[in-house]
Amino acid sequence: MPEEEAKDETTEQSKDEGKKKKLPLKTILVVLGLLIGEAVVVVGVVSTLGGPSEVQGEGVEIVEDDGTNQLQEVLIVNDRFPNHQTGRVWLWELELQIKVKAKNKEKIETMLEERAAEIKTGVSQIMRTAHHNHLKEPNLDTITRQLTDYLERTFGRDGDGEERIVNVLIPKCVGFPADY
Repeated sequence: MPEEEAKDETTEQSKDEGKKKKLPLKTILVVLGLLIGEAVVVVGVVSTLGGPSEVQGEGVEIVEDDGTNQLQEVLIVNDRFPNHQTGRVWLWELELQIKVKAKNKEKIETMLEERAAEIKTGVSQIMRTAHHNHLKEPNLDTITRQLTDYLERTFGRDGDGEERIVNVLIPKCVGFPADY
């Protein structure tokens, strides 16, 4: 009898193992259905929202550039300025130019002639009070930002409400101790 009980136990175990080894078909079908449904929704949303926009040529005017928006450079200052911030006198040779639109160039040049000493004094004050580290920056970001702010306030806006100055350029900013 112990042999029969052992056989009964093994057959029961094999039946239990057979039940455990069966894949849950319903669960797999439900997950597969959800994945397919999600893919359909994603493709539908992307195709409706992300499709190429159609641009129609009707009502579009082609405006030819008459040269007023062309950028030109204007020299503001090319001089040497002292700086005492390190406790030692340094002379900084500065060339300062601005980029302006062609339509604003004449107004800028007129203002430069009328207010040359004032503009040079403002640039000189910025250079004299600048920290030595700012003058030695690789891109001169701090000095450029300060000069841009000063020049934009000085030259103001044009008739269209745009800044007259497009960009401030510093092609040369070289310092050397003055006591050599």
